[in-house]
Amino acid sequence: MVNTLPYLSFIPAHVLMGFAIIFFFLAKAVPFLKRLPASAVFFLVMVVCFWLESSGSGSKSLFFDMIQVDSYSRLYNQIFFIVIAVTILMMANNNELNKENNWEVFGLLATVCLGMMLMSSASNLLITAVAIELVSIPSYVLVALNRKLPASKEASLKYVLFGSFAAGIMLYGMSLIFGLTGTLKFSGIWKGLADYSASGAAIYFLAILMTISGMIFKISAVPFHFWCPDAYQAAPTPITAFLSTAPKVAGLALLMRFFSYHISLQKSDLTLILSILAMITMTVGNLAALKQTDIKRLLAYSSISHAGFLLMGITVLNAAGRQAVFFYIPIYLLMNLGAFMAVIYLSQGNRFDIASYAGMIKKKPWLVVGFTVCLFSLAGLPPFAGFIGKFYLFKVVIEEGLYLLAVVAAVNSVISLFYYVGVIKVMIIDTEERPIKEIQAGRFPVTFVIACSFPIVFFGVYWIPLLNWAEKVKLLF
Repeated sequence: MVNTLPYLSFIPAHVLMGFAIIFFFLAKAVPFLKRLPASAVFFLVMVVCFWLESSGSGSKSLFFDMIQVDSYSRLYNQIFFIVIAVTILMMANNNELNKENNWEVFGLLATVCLGMMLMSSASNLLITAVAIELVSIPSYVLVALNRKLPASKEASLKYVLFGSFAAGIMLYGMSLIFGLTGTLKFSGIWKGLADYSASGAAIYFLAILMTISGMIFKISAVPFHFWCPDAYQAAPTPITAFLSTAPKVAGLALLMRFFSYHISLQKSDLTLILSILAMITMTVGNLAALKQTDIKRLLAYSSISHAGFLLMGITVLNAAGRQAVFFYIPIYLLMNLGAFMAVIYLSQGNRFDIASYAGMIKKKPWLVVGFTVCLFSLAGLPPFAGFIGKFYLFKVVIEEGLYLLAVVAAVNSVISLFYYVGVIKVMIIDTEERPIKEIQAGRFPVTFVIACSFPIVFFGVYWIPLLNWAEKVKLLF
């Protein structure tokens, strides 16, 4: 007789999937549900799921040891719920989405959230493939929902093509790993690959590189980054903010859990692979951002470069590296969400060209100040939290003797400063030739951006609470 009690530890996922079905299939059919405010209902679902995860404890293996529910997965799930709650608030104050489709949109978001929860809990390559596709397929639809921009359909198709390509490569890599080791469990894969890694067999590197292609696709790392600028530019801005944060964090969580099972003799080879990936990703992202004139495309390439920086912490393959990533993730979320909220309300008439931001300091000074804090922090300037986050990433790679990676990252930090300062210069120094009209943004966007900028400044000066939190998370493996 199967004991079903352990499966209650995964009850937030059951709740989320139940509501996804209601949102997607039943809301338009049942008159009572149709009259309810979709945003408020889904926001309440996120609050309930957050509470359920925060009250959970212990570690359990579920579904034939394919899923590991533990403190590590609960932490990331709570982050996902927070990001989606913020996305709901952005959607409620944005006109790029058709309000009549809210129930379907929230059904898609709930499905994406379920996929991200599976990514943070996966301990088997089979569930990994399912989780990544569960995140990707609804995301393709979400990108196409911008009613203000017909190009969103084209961007969605590009996203589908690149996602399918990455998934195909990943599945072929998984088949190679299964053929070499006879298992799909993370804990058994690395032991089974030990002989191939010791002999330096080419099949070992091919299997690993092809398998992680789907994971690095979700964090928009090179070479699976081409979808990112078009999708970010064409998608509704709240969806862009969501895609630039939560799925990327889910991909990082999956990568860290996957590589945490490696054995010592494989470390140098894996470090080399990840170092090259990180250096190429941050360089491509920053160089491409230099020539951007659209703020959403610029932030897209910024997101790609930050994927390279975050990979630095995974590259060292130790607890200190994971701690540095944990430390940087909440800072990254604050910077990105604050920046995209500012973009929503500084882009009048859905104009996202940077030149249209000229003279914005006179229209919404507090919004511009908050946006400037987010941009300076993204660039890694002191005394903002982004500097401290990058400092710990540099610290772990230097301690491991990865000096080339540290030098490349330092050069890229300088490059990124150029295009971030360019945006700030347009908003504060440049003047608009046409008469300046007052922006009707309301109190919420200003409050939200300032609320993000305050902890960015605070943690840049006093980061001990964040470091203590990251220290506890480090011990979850």
